[in-house]
Amino acid sequence: MSGNAIHVTPDLLVRFDKPGPRYTSYPTAPEWKEKFGEPEYRLALADAARRPDEPLSVYVHIPFCHERCIYCGCNVVVTEKEGVADQYLSYVERELEMAARALGKRRDVAQLHWGGGTPTYLDVPQIRRLFGAITRRFRLSADAEIALEVDPRVTSREQLLALRELGFNRVSMGVQDLDLAVQRAITRYQTEAETTGVYEWAREAGFRGINFDLVYGLPFQNLESWQQTVESVIRLRPDRLAVYSYAHVPWIRPHQKWIPQESLPLGRDKFELFAAAREKLLAAGYLAIGMDHFALPEDELSHAVAERRVHRNFMGYTVVPASEMIGFGTSSIGEIGGCYAQNHVKLSRYYESIDQGQLPTARGFSLSQDDLIRRYLIRRLMCDFHLDTRQIEERFNIRYDEYFAAEEAALREFYDTGFLARDNGEIVVLPLGQAFIRNVAMVFDAYLKKPEGHRQFSRTV
Repeated sequence: MSGNAIHVTPDLLVRFDKPGPRYTSYPTAPEWKEKFGEPEYRLALADAARRPDEPLSVYVHIPFCHERCIYCGCNVVVTEKEGVADQYLSYVERELEMAARALGKRRDVAQLHWGGGTPTYLDVPQIRRLFGAITRRFRLSADAEIALEVDPRVTSREQLLALRELGFNRVSMGVQDLDLAVQRAITRYQTEAETTGVYEWAREAGFRGINFDLVYGLPFQNLESWQQTVESVIRLRPDRLAVYSYAHVPWIRPHQKWIPQESLPLGRDKFELFAAAREKLLAAGYLAIGMDHFALPEDELSHAVAERRVHRNFMGYTVVPASEMIGFGTSSIGEIGGCYAQNHVKLSRYYESIDQGQLPTARGFSLSQDDLIRRYLIRRLMCDFHLDTRQIEERFNIRYDEYFAAEEAALREFYDTGFLARDNGEIVVLPLGQAFIRNVAMVFDAYLKKPEGHRQFSRTV
């Protein structure tokens, strides 16, 4: 067995492979309320405006795709209708203007990210139009991370050159799995040649960072073909990889019902897929970042891990110091002014709100002091696999062992199992526990303890 391997027994999977949040936020999205609307979001923006010198992170959602992949959990609009993107951009421009006014002098941006959907659904003139709409209202810092997600099946060399000319410096490519049987099952056909071609165009254009997304737990995946996909990806040497667990949530995404339950690798079979990818990536020189990211040693994310300054937001693991994020477009999420705010998912509702002169807030959540403490603690565990309880005490003026007495009692099982170690005021997540980091974080989730807190989540492994 390789030194990079994690030995997870069937007993551990039976005990700990259970539904649980991914903790891209805390409190998690199921706890957000529709009674949090436009007035509450405006108050959050007004609060953020009081910190004019702090940089922001900006996310823009482009929801359009040419076709639906049935495994997908994103909020997308499948259309070939002419003019739909131009109409959408006109509304995003109006939302940008309203939010910029509410933020007053706070206009500096350290991170800009376009997600989807498929951002490269936009043609080059539309790409330039959206970028111009943003930069007329916000100032991108000289060292800003400017990134977007691309689908190699629909992305052209012309688009990548235009994006690079505008200042985009990172690109994330969906790969998922190169095996044809898996692609057929998820209705996403993408050849290795297509992936390689777009990767080479991005390198030629001068992107400083290229990320690949892989997904394990997809229908009909098996260890042999999955390892071939991982090896093919390693040969290209992207700067970062995200190896995501497939979230089968047909009660939320009805189109996933087309995937036969019996075709999904579960339990030990699913974990072995992740373990194999992890082992191969570490052997190839990548460093593990958080629960599902990997980066080359020279990548800035790897440097940040060593210094414990990795941050986690709705765009994944990042080194960007922006503490607050604002989202634009349908379904986008902001994290600002001590609140979360999410836009309407449906285009019609999004358009209707903006036509009424309102920011298109559908729901959100105002965080309490307890939420802020627990969010900080969970993020540090998810980013660092480490927690300094003395730092928690100093930052929030609490006594850790008193405040979290019940949680420490619940953690005893994790200490005894070899997931965690504690040395004075430091809690360290050991390699075995890193595979179950979502379970560790769940111990500190106050909402899971409430009778109404038992939400339906994807499985933790």
